[in-house]
This record gives sequence, structure tokens and C-alpha cells, in this order.
Amino acid sequence: MGFSRFAAQVTARIAALFATLLLLAYLLVETDLVAVPAIVAAVVALQGWAVIAFVNRSNRELGRLLDAIRYDDFQQSFAIGALGSSFADLEDAFDDVLTRFRAARLDREAQRRYLEALVEHVPVAILALHPDGEVQLLNSAARRLLDAASSTTTAALDAYGAAFQRDLVQSAPGGRVVTRMSADGVLRHLVVSTTQLTVAGAAVRLVTLQDIQSELDWNELSAWQDMARVLSHEIMNSLTPIASLARTADDMVDELARRAGTDDELVGDIHAAIQTLARRSDGLMRFVRSYRQFTQMPPPTLRPVALDDFVRRLEQLLRTEWTGKGIELHVTPPPAGITVMADDGLLDQAVINLMRNAADAAASNPRPQVWLEARLSDRGHPVLEIGDNGPGIDESLGDKIFLPFFTTKPEGSGIGLALARQVMLVHKGAITAAQRPGGGALFRLTF
Repeated sequence: MGFSRFAAQVTARIAALFATLLLLAYLLVETDLVAVPAIVAAVVALQGWAVIAFVNRSNRELGRLLDAIRYDDFQQSFAIGALGSSFADLEDAFDDVLTRFRAARLDREAQRRYLEALVEHVPVAILALHPDGEVQLLNSAARRLLDAASSTTTAALDAYGAAFQRDLVQSAPGGRVVTRMSADGVLRHLVVSTTQLTVAGAAVRLVTLQDIQSELDWNELSAWQDMARVLSHEIMNSLTPIASLARTADDMVDELARRAGTDDELVGDIHAAIQTLARRSDGLMRFVRSYRQFTQMPPPTLRPVALDDFVRRLEQLLRTEWTGKGIELHVTPPPAGITVMADDGLLDQAVINLMRNAADAAASNPRPQVWLEARLSDRGHPVLEIGDNGPGIDESLGDKIFLPFFTTKPEGSGIGLALARQVMLVHKGAITAAQRPGGGALFRLTF
């Protein structure tokens, strides 16, 4: 119906134009008038322009619609219907097209924001490795892991270890390998998974890095705790009657010797043997009770702990304890305002044990010295460092020194460093040991 009205209007306009042309021709041929033909010619020109404008208006509006779609400008509006009811349907169609495109773009934008938020909050680091060596860090986990803003390069990955860089650069699509990286002096195990995409004609490898260090640490710790729990239970069940019988036998031998009124050498030997058995039984029971600490650590109660207050409190305690022992204590507190979420009771226990170990190690030096420093690492993590000028750590031992039951001290229980490691694990941190520059050992607690 609209098209019929449009055709009728076009026909009428062309007919009027034709009639005016006939009139102009008549005036030019049959009359000698000058002004009237000029006026009629102007009217012909205006009618011709009006017909062309009337016909081309829909084409121009269609072109404007296509430009709006091309440039995502969906705020356009059309008023073609102002030319007449014949254009009302076309105007409605144009507005409906823009409305649909506008809704589709809003939906697409919402999906994009949803996917960006999803990727951003995934706890697995996601990287995009480009053929030119650029490495895009696609989420916050990747930026935290590699300590960069938004991108880096494959060459810069060497700062985290040559093996880490090689495993990422050589990772094959569909492959899955375990690699290691070092950051802030802490070694971490990561699972590397790779897939390949084609973006704008270029092959891009999408790499995910999943930190499994905490799972490995907790699994290892759980295994040691289970073993220690079973051993302590079985040993205590056996030792308790032995220790009780040894004390009873010792009393019986004493009573027998008094009744006999003799200093028989055989009775004396029996008495000494039973006393030795009783002492060793008591010693083993104390030894096993110490391991129960390792298996029965209470869950931490975390609260903000100011590192400067924590360090000053330890300094006061240890200076008082070491007065007269000739141990020099050097303390470097951190700037004010640095806090960690920690259970100060557990943290006190771990750090004090490390400080006392450092003092024991430094005792072999004519001038024993212990250092306690709190600071921020290069990556902005709070760090506590305990150092000494003792003989240092045998590098061949590696992380064995943190295993339960492992000790290099003749009278050591092998529990102190294992407990310190457990304390740092429940605080989602790490403890490492190395040689101190200048000699001695250096223990670093990174939060």
C-alpha cells in the first residue's frame, strides 16, 4: 500500500513536470514573451530537483543506516515518514533494524565484560605468547606471578630461571609439563598447559600456569604428620609400660639391696642398668611428646600484625635472654605501616626458634652475631630474615633441613625447622635457607 502511494506521488510529480515542459515549449515557439518562459523554466528546474530529491531521500536514509551499522552508531533516528505516509513503513523498518543491532551490541558487550571478569579472577595464570616474543599477561594471576603490568617478553622470563623460560618457549600445543620458577628466592612448581590459536592470521600460543607448590607442600606435610602420629602412638604405647616397669624394678633393686645389707657388685650393675633403661625410656617419651607438637598444631587465628612492633618485641625479648652470653644482636626494623595477616603466637614460636638456632650456630664463632631484618622484597612481599655468622649450611642438604626428624645437631630433635615450615605454610608463605653473604646461614620467611 505504501509503495502504491509512493508510485502515485512520483507519477503525479513527473506528470506535472511533463505538463510544465509542454507549457515551456509552447511559450518558446508560439509567443515572443521573454520573462514568462524564464519563470516557467525555473519552475521546471525546481520540479525536476524535487522529483530527484523525493526519489533519492530513501536511498540517502538507507545509506545513513548502513553507515550507522558500519561504525556501530546505533543512536541514529529516522524521520522519513515526514515526507508522507508512503515512507512510514520504511522508517519503522529502519528503526527496528537499529534497535535490534543496538540490543545485539549491548548483549555482546555484556558477554565480553563477563568473560573478561571471569578470566581476570581465574586463579590460574594465563599468558599469550606471540611469534615476535611478546608475552601478554591476560589476568591478575599472571601479573602477580610475573610481577609485571600487562606484558613482558620471552627474554625477560629468564629472570625466573633458565628452565622456566625454556619450558614456556618450547611448550607444545596440547602438552602438559611441570616446571619450576624462582621468585623472591622461593622455588615454586608450576603445571604448564598450552593450546594454539590463530589471531589475525598469526599463530598465538595460549599458556596456563597452575601453581601446585602449596598442594605439594601440604601433601608432603600431611604425609609426615600421619607418619609421626602413627609412630608416636605406637611408641608411646610401648614405652609407657617399659618406663613404668623400669622405675618399679629400680625401686625393687634398691629395696633388695637394703634388705641384703650388701654392696654386691652384681646388684650394683643391675641397679645401674635399670637406671639407664629408665632414663632412656623417659628421654624417648619426651622425644615423642615433642613430635606431637608437629602433628597437633592448632589452626591459626589470623589478624593484622605490624612488623615493626613484632620485630621490636622480639628484640627486647632476645636482648634480655642473651644478656651475658656475648651474642651481638643486629636488628633492622621495617618502615612503619607494613603488616601481615598472621597468628602472632605461632609466628613468635617459629621466629624465636630460628633466632635461638642462629645463636647456637654462631656460638662456634669467637664473636657470635645474629641478624634480624624485616623489609619488603623486590616484588613487594613482606620478608623476615634471620642470619648468623656460624659455619653456615651444607648446600648439599638442600631442603632436607626442613624435613621432620632430620637434624645435624647431636642433641637435636629435628622438629624446630619442620615446625617453622609448617607455620609458614598455614600463613600461605614460604621459608628458605641459604648461605649468608659474609658467612653463616640465612633463613628467609616470605609472606
